[in-house]
Amino acid sequence: MIATRNIEKSFNGEAVLKGIDLEIFDGEFVSIMGKSGSGKSTLISIIGGFLKPDSGVVELDGQDLHALREKELSQLRCTSLGFVFQAFKLIPTLNVIDNIMLPLTLSHMASEEAYSYALSIARELGIDTMLKKFPNQLSGGQCQRVAIARALSYKPKIIILDEPTGALDTAMEKTVMELLARINKEQGTTVIQVTHSERVAAYGTRIIRIKDGIIEQ
Repeated sequence: MIATRNIEKSFNGEAVLKGIDLEIFDGEFVSIMGKSGSGKSTLISIIGGFLKPDSGVVELDGQDLHALREKELSQLRCTSLGFVFQAFKLIPTLNVIDNIMLPLTLSHMASEEAYSYALSIARELGIDTMLKKFPNQLSGGQCQRVAIARALSYKPKIIILDEPTGALDTAMEKTVMELLARINKEQGTTVIQVTHSERVAAYGTRIIRIKDGIIEQ
């Protein structure tokens, strides 16, 4: 379970998150919605351990996430916690398959079975024909699919996505969301997504709305 306790975060003196208390249970598919500037991307960055709150605690299975050392956080992200950034953050010097396999390589988990699973995800996302291409040879939508495949490649316990379908057309949006919903259901993966789209949010089992840094009741 993920729990945030009284999370506060400000930038340049402006409060972005104001006492966020939230519980997300194992196996949930949670959609977080809100207008631009509402604090939703800041919240998931804190939940993912990429950003420290000014105050408050993030607990992952009862463990204070931000009390971990950076090495421990990095290991967690390579084994249990997948994150898809809005800006993709692919490694420009690695081709598609090496980007997808990067978490497995870093955690020394790479194996024939892992490669086979990564390849199957790439095939479902329609990027299996471009495995030797580099990020600068791909469209925005293709980069987004590579980033999603990378986050799914090692079957993390939790996957967090920031606008996962923002660069996709309607048909590929449906493919991606159905894949996430299936992995959530079949593997019990906890999925947390930020989205502006009511259609995309509807794939979740619960919708959380944030307004002005506060969760709406």
